[in-house]
Amino acid sequence: MILRFCAEEKDRDRTVGSVMRRELKISATMLRRLKQADVISVSGKSVFTNYKLSPEEVLEVDIYGAEQPCDNLPQCGELEILFENEGLLAVNKPSGILVHPSRARHMGTLSNFVAGYLAKIGSDFALCSMQNEKLPSATQAACHAVNRLDRDTSGVVLFAKNSYMKDLASKALAMPEARKEYLALVCGRAPESGTIDVPIKRFEERNMLRVVAPDGQRAVTHFETLKVFDTFSLVKFRLETGRTHQIRVHCLHMGHPILGDKLYGSDEALAVSQSLGINTQALHAKLLAFTEPLSGKYMEITAPWNLPIDEKSFPCILQSDVLPYLG
Repeated sequence: MILRFCAEEKDRDRTVGSVMRRELKISATMLRRLKQADVISVSGKSVFTNYKLSPEEVLEVDIYGAEQPCDNLPQCGELEILFENEGLLAVNKPSGILVHPSRARHMGTLSNFVAGYLAKIGSDFALCSMQNEKLPSATQAACHAVNRLDRDTSGVVLFAKNSYMKDLASKALAMPEARKEYLALVCGRAPESGTIDVPIKRFEERNMLRVVAPDGQRAVTHFETLKVFDTFSLVKFRLETGRTHQIRVHCLHMGHPILGDKLYGSDEALAVSQSLGINTQALHAKLLAFTEPLSGKYMEITAPWNLPIDEKSFPCILQSDVLPYLG
């Protein structure tokens, strides 16, 4: 990925380092890496960051020069791509798959599949991981998840193709205009709309369970009930904060656990889930909206929800009422 800046009269005598920090939005850490890699040039000639620009000179920065070795081994796997440009890739994550490798699981994650896809389209060589070999270069499989979802939550996950885009995209998702919206099937007849503003903390050290607690971090979830049925409701959630397990904990707190959620479910919720043929957590990241860093345009990425149900158990009349909200 090459970043370019064409100097104008107003840029006369500005240093390359100044332009890289301000106009190209390169962090100080990345700037140091790029200097060490010697990938900064003006009109085709390598320069230092203190070089002073003249009008019509073109600054070029090979951003991959600052890329660190990638730990995500590339692996072939199915991907439902929702959006892609030079620096970003958004995919529709299925339920039941991890976003990142963990200590116990190095392969079979969404990051592995994205790394495999990027390696495949970025070069002609066969994926080295298939022969258990080391990648020839970090850039051929570099991928960075910008947002995260729980293993059993499906929906939009945004990846950056290099650390430069990861930094820009992370900042874009943190801006006030950015939006994250989810859909869920919850137990019982949920209220029409409202806001859950209760703090959340880790239950115990080294325990993944989260609980509502006065001394926890502030967590705010807005919700709107789209459809109410006899034993469950279809609800849309919008996150104001992004705590771990936030929607799941807040749903349990308001007395309407998410169907299929074995960690934060109730006996009633699990019974309803079983009666409807819902075999995994019915929570889906439907929309991710933000200002795309490269174009500067506000964009909305939406993911259809492949509802995890046993169609033989889930009543046809309910399918006709629910499915229009999921596409």
